[in-house]
Amino acid sequence: MTDTGRYGDQPIIPLIAVAVLTYQRTDLLDKLLVAYAAMEKPRDAQLVLIVIDNDASGSTRATVETRGTAFGEIRYIVEVRRGIPVGRNRALDEALGLGADAMCFIDDDEYPDPQWLLRLVDCWRSTGAQLIGGPVEVAAPPAAANAWQRLINKSLAARMIRKNRSSARRAARGGRYTVLTNNCLCALEWQRRKGIRFDESMIVAGGSDTAFFRAALAAKVVPGWCPDALVYETTTLDRLSLAYQFFRGAEQSKAHFFMKNPTVSAPLVVITLLVAAIRFVLAVLLLFIPVLGISSPVKAVRSLGWSIGRVCALLGGRSTLYK
Repeated sequence: MTDTGRYGDQPIIPLIAVAVLTYQRTDLLDKLLVAYAAMEKPRDAQLVLIVIDNDASGSTRATVETRGTAFGEIRYIVEVRRGIPVGRNRALDEALGLGADAMCFIDDDEYPDPQWLLRLVDCWRSTGAQLIGGPVEVAAPPAAANAWQRLINKSLAARMIRKNRSSARRAARGGRYTVLTNNCLCALEWQRRKGIRFDESMIVAGGSDTAFFRAALAAKVVPGWCPDALVYETTTLDRLSLAYQFFRGAEQSKAHFFMKNPTVSAPLVVITLLVAAIRFVLAVLLLFIPVLGISSPVKAVRSLGWSIGRVCALLGGRSTLYK
């Protein structure tokens, strides 16, 4: 994507901002920083790493300063206003203020494949897509995980592989898929023109990146999918339980219901109840007949949570995933 239009005949080297939001996850952030420093850098590009610490006490400052010399340019910013969409918007503002050409997001409980950024940027350059997503694979569980937690982690990993394959197939045939901020690149020239932001009213509910993608599609963004731009997610011990997976499925179901349905009509109630009932029955069957292999337990429990979440949403219940 080398350009010669802005400064005569001198090629412009694009500036790529990579943003990570963090909150009191020092060890996981350190793992990300080490992997980031070791990865292959995109050709003919400038990089800046932006760390947005959403802890007013700046609890990860020392970690960033310790690792900072390995990255070239790095910016550490404390955002005292709490909330994931607030942090995402702060990262956007910082990148825009630097005049960046593109911005990538990665979560603080993830770490990149050695060629992650290279492949994302190559996809952006070769396709002209303006909002590009990539797959997330579940990493090995923490060393302290017990046998049951390791089994759940294995089930999560298998479920994620199925999701990644589905997204890749849909993208290849022009179908629907969702680009999330756990692994994405956004062309900032497009974002500057459209002015789309993360919805800060969704601080507790979650799903502001899904809402951002929906708004981007409505604004005629050119989406893209890069199936070989991998990041790996470490599932923390507190999330390696079926109870948490049920809770997460229910809360995400509530959030997505209101995202798609700002008003509730009688026909919508009937359809929603019918779909929730069918999905509940299928989930129960999946618990006892694990036709999806090792991914069955988490898939079934998430689906049970989804069904209950939909019914709660019909009764006015709102997501409190990040309360």
